[in-house]
Amino acid sequence: MNLANTACTRPPEDWGLDPLFWVPAKLFIGDLLLAIPSELTSVYFIGNQHIIRSVEIVGIVVSVNTRSLKLTVYHIDDGTGVILCAEFTTPEEQSDPETRFSYPLGETVSVEGRLSDFRDERQVVIRSIKAIDPNQETLGWLERLALRDGLAHSSF
Repeated sequence: MNLANTACTRPPEDWGLDPLFWVPAKLFIGDLLLAIPSELTSVYFIGNQHIIRSVEIVGIVVSVNTRSLKLTVYHIDDGTGVILCAEFTTPEEQSDPETRFSYPLGETVSVEGRLSDFRDERQVVIRSIKAIDPNQETLGWLERLALRDGLAHSSF
């Protein structure tokens, strides 16, 4: 059920011509874990011959670890895999720890951020995270399946 991950044959100067380059990729976590790092730069990944800059995932918080005033680490599970999501705090949140918020275990969340590898582990550096209705996770699954079906038939 995973996307076919093969090397991208487009030159880097044409990557911006792909409309999927400019929007967060809505993929399953299992697909993100299998994405191929770009050979040209470490900030891009390749999935189904599309360049992935940022991602949007929907899942359940299965682990929360506040490591310091600057970093909270979540593990998010969507049923296809678990991925580490790192949330860095703003200077305002660091100066006033009372304004800092972390999501509890079992909360259904939508995460948008940049995909990266850190210490040989795939992670998402969080740009935004928000709690959502658990029913939206099911809708997210249906949306991702429909998008996957569309990608399988596209020949960009």
